[in-house]
Amino acid sequence: MTVRSDRLIEMTDQSLPATPKGRRARERLLAAGAAIAERDGLSGLTVAAVAREAGLAKGSFYVYFADREELVDALHQAFYADVNNAVARAVVGLEPGRKLLLAAIDAYLDVCLANHAVKALVFETRAQPGLTTTIDAREELFARLAKPSMRVLGLTPTAITARLVVALTSETALIEMEAGHKVSGARRAIRLMLRGGDEDL
Repeated sequence: MTVRSDRLIEMTDQSLPATPKGRRARERLLAAGAAIAERDGLSGLTVAAVAREAGLAKGSFYVYFADREELVDALHQAFYADVNNAVARAVVGLEPGRKLLLAAIDAYLDVCLANHAVKALVFETRAQPGLTTTIDAREELFARLAKPSMRVLGLTPTAITARLVVALTSETALIEMEAGHKVSGARRAIRLMLRGGDEDL
């Protein structure tokens, strides 16, 4: 059975502003938050800094977000929505197996690289309580999605091998974040590991 994209997308229940102007303001705040996260990290991500970066009054921030934590959560949700959509597009119509796994992994890594500031923020806030999109929950989701491919490849027990592939992919994302660009050697290593290391690339 092929994988359908709608099976891979986990929708989040975000309450968005009703008016186009409100949606634009919220997007400006999110973009400002991402820019500050890239420049200054979590410590620089204050309500005042985000409002200033977005060119809005500080009070406007609270129209769209209850506090800084809610903004951080929204940044997480936006990042994971990008991940889910990219992975869904990459694997739609593919049968479970090596080709699907590698397509999903490449899509995930490309989104991480394109959004490295928010990805770094995700790692920095891993243990923060109250987030609706925690890394642990997402890794669990991706591991569940990988299990059918593990089964096809004969990599058992599937629950464990799927988690190991997720961990390997996450570490590759960190390597590429540190380098600031795609690291072909790291991606090649994933391909080798999923081939047993003895086939031509």
